Amino acid sequence: MLLATRRLPGIRVDVAPPPAVEALPRMDVAVLVGFASTGPLHLPVAIESTAQFEAVFGPDAPLAWDDVRGERAYAHLGAALRAFFSNGGRRCWVIRVAEVEHGDQTNPLAAKSNRFPVPGVLEVGADGKLLVAQAQARCEGSWSDGLSVSCAARQMVIVVEEIQAFSSPESGRYNLRTRFDLRPGDLIGLSEGAEISYASVDAVGAAPDLSNSYSVDITVQAAFERLAIVDPSASTSSPPAEWPGTAELEGFPGNVTGVLSSPADKTGHARLRFDDPVPAGVVQGHWAKFRSGDSVFWVRIDRLVEHSPVFAGSPENLNSAFVEATVEGPAWRELGAILPVTAGGVPRAHLVSLDLRVDNDSLAPREDNRRDHRSFRLNPVGLTPAHANAWWDQRPDVEFYRPREDIGVGRATQPVADEVPRFPLARRAEPVPRAWIPLGVEPLFGHSLARFAQEGSALERDGLSRFDASLFLDPELAEASMHAIAEVADSIRYLRPKTQTRPLRGMHAAWSIGAGGLFNEASLLTIPDAIHPGWQPRRSDDVGMSAGLRTDAPAHWRTHRGACAAPLKELLDRPDSGEFIDSFTRRLATPELSGPDGPVPSGVYRLMWNDSEPEANYQLFEATAPDFKNAREIDCGRNIQHVVSGAREGIYYYQVFARIGDEISSGSRVIAILVRADEWVLTHAGDVNADAQAQWLKIQRAALRMAAASGELFAVLSMPRHFHTQEALRYTQRLRAVRQPGETGEKEAFGFTEARALSHGAMYFPWLQSSGKVTPPDGVALGVLAARASARGAWIAPANEPIRDVEALTPMIGARDWNALQDTQINLLRADPRGFLTLSADTLANELDLRPINVRRLLILLRRLALRRGISYVFEPNGPVLRRAVQRGFTILLNDLFRRGAFAGDTAEQAFRVVTDDTINTKQDAEAGRFMVELRVAPSIPMRFIAVQLAQSGARLSVSEEL
Repeated sequence: MLLATRRLPGIRVDVAPPPAVEALPRMDVAVLVGFASTGPLHLPVAIESTAQFEAVFGPDAPLAWDDVRGERAYAHLGAALRAFFSNGGRRCWVIRVAEVEHGDQTNPLAAKSNRFPVPGVLEVGADGKLLVAQAQARCEGSWSDGLSVSCAARQMVIVVEEIQAFSSPESGRYNLRTRFDLRPGDLIGLSEGAEISYASVDAVGAAPDLSNSYSVDITVQAAFERLAIVDPSASTSSPPAEWPGTAELEGFPGNVTGVLSSPADKTGHARLRFDDPVPAGVVQGHWAKFRSGDSVFWVRIDRLVEHSPVFAGSPENLNSAFVEATVEGPAWRELGAILPVTAGGVPRAHLVSLDLRVDNDSLAPREDNRRDHRSFRLNPVGLTPAHANAWWDQRPDVEFYRPREDIGVGRATQPVADEVPRFPLARRAEPVPRAWIPLGVEPLFGHSLARFAQEGSALERDGLSRFDASLFLDPELAEASMHAIAEVADSIRYLRPKTQTRPLRGMHAAWSIGAGGLFNEASLLTIPDAIHPGWQPRRSDDVGMSAGLRTDAPAHWRTHRGACAAPLKELLDRPDSGEFIDSFTRRLATPELSGPDGPVPSGVYRLMWNDSEPEANYQLFEATAPDFKNAREIDCGRNIQHVVSGAREGIYYYQVFARIGDEISSGSRVIAILVRADEWVLTHAGDVNADAQAQWLKIQRAALRMAAASGELFAVLSMPRHFHTQEALRYTQRLRAVRQPGETGEKEAFGFTEARALSHGAMYFPWLQSSGKVTPPDGVALGVLAARASARGAWIAPANEPIRDVEALTPMIGARDWNALQDTQINLLRADPRGFLTLSADTLANELDLRPINVRRLLILLRRLALRRGISYVFEPNGPVLRRAVQRGFTILLNDLFRRGAFAGDTAEQAFRVVTDDTINTKQDAEAGRFMVELRVAPSIPMRFIAVQLAQSGARLSVSEEL
């Protein structure tokens, strides 16, 4: 071992003598890299149970439809993690990967987060402008497509004794006195007549006269005037009944001209008539921001009337469909940030907070026949950033799980993942606003609003539409050699200008895991999703039926007013039948139902119908049988549209009726909607081309290079599901290929100086069947390695261990192929009277001495021990005292390993040697300030010495091996 030290004059660091027995570093912690439904992207998260994994990363991510097997293909990450824990694993780190934005460059393939409007809530931006309040899914992906948001206002009356402005009313700052115990960050509403303002509490103190009241400093954030009913008998000075202008609909493109009319009935609802078609995604609960001259109005849409569909665009994007509509709802005029109070007046006041509810409308059951959490509640929600329970404390996953500095500790700590899912929405990444204003929120939960529609299929918004090596590799390390990875990784993270540094991505985020320390906490690595065959968009002829199938249902009447019992249709068809009909009975106009013109993905689509009877309620029925034998009512009311959420793959039939009292119209024509859960299909095994295999090799070679460059990791690899013996042999031989000096072999193959990287990984084959699912063997092998290291030590071969929770192997491998697979150093899983197990434990190394997995794992352990112990000697004076201290310290350490059975030999002298004498420490080394120590160990297999050297160059410690 070579240990260099820089001697500083006059400085000496005293090192306590080493303990007799030192606790060994953990060698059972794993890193799993792959695809997940939820969770932060490219950020390692510590997981210690399957419940924690599901809470952070959700159910297995659906990828594409496998039309050969007639089933949906899922990500392998979740299956690998469950196998890891069921076979003895206790702790791991999970890295979710997908396409992301690359710096300032826009990446059209990047994963996207859904945005949700908060019903009835406005936002006062950092610049004081009013916007529609929005929330964001806590992480990227289509997992939140089925969520909808609703809210309710909490109000508590406050008695205000006195209020006065600080300087002038235009400043927006006031002081009030109240006996109510307010806190900084509270939001209060102050109203007088039709005017209402919202103010944030800045400071609370005792009143100057030492009374029981408090002196409260407030800042007005926004003020409004509610549009009241126009009285026709009022004077001509009353505001006009109509305002022409333009409307902005948040979350929808463009502005629409229209006319806003004052409320004309006791409902107090204003009417906004659009002159041009508006996006069909505008539904009850949305805001319309209407400008007329210098006035700005906010209209909460409570009802859509005079609604006529005008379709254009793709059916899965609700923003591309348009309707001609008129809306109704309460309206408010902006007054600015002033307190509209008459001189000497004291307004009514109330403390305001919010309850948020998020419903999961997805009807698809999970694979384990359990359902996801259907509803989430968050209350009370503070409406200013200074509030103790402020909404802006709801951080997205990438911030919540990022390691942060603990005050007083001085090292990064990782948040502990809970076993209960987090609230599914979080604050947006924009600058923190001043406040949320619950202007249109009622005390009871009102309309639920779905996400703003985005273009792209679910897989595209998951960032997984293109399967290649870029999903798993850091873009700057993808082509790096084994010898350059460490330098480039440090440059990316630390050495560049501060504005250019960034965390590593993909599997390379596992380069340094854990809260401080001299080495990586993890020692095992697997990438179970690296061997997918890929996928491509589904063709229209894959549907198997005509898109947009429509049939007409026969008209029928259920009942009518009057004394007769005959069906009304028969009476109308036979007016001279002599039956008595109520004179008020009439045939109701049949509504016209319309929907998407083509197949739609599962998630959200919209059905619309015209208002055929102004006073009617409309009943919408859904069935999966063309004859409507299993029909169920899914909507009933004045609505003239309905959003269907969470429909599973299949054909759904819809029909709508108009109803006034007991009279029901004939049914509309039946429309059939084809729902396809997957817009992507898995690539057939016969269609897998050379490029796909090149991607698998690139990913796995990069994993081996990174493991070897770090000296800390051991990679567990597998092969695609469709591989049989011959394909497995050819693929493994290609993976193990090493270019000799001067050869022009495969560009991505290992160079001659990188051959040692092959000892940092092992290949397992074939796949496993468990609980009806077929999964790669990565997770099982990972669990066996971890359990063996935890129970007996990393130097014990991880073989001959029965595997748990496995029912069968696929494909079946005949006994005649066992020798060929073992000679290629593939660890074959096979059936045995004791169960399913592997009888080999080989790395991919070409060197015979490094072929056993336990030898490589022992060397990783020795490296960690050498770094931990060697760093304590760095600042010691170079001399005989240092030599004896190093000799004694490492002898104690290796002797402990010998007693545990890590080395071969009958005595310690036969098992290891610690060399610090003049044979390796010359006079020139001493003059250069270098000190060398060499550890020579004989692993239990093979029976020969392997030398491990630790060298320091500048501030870096590095370990090398010599056979």
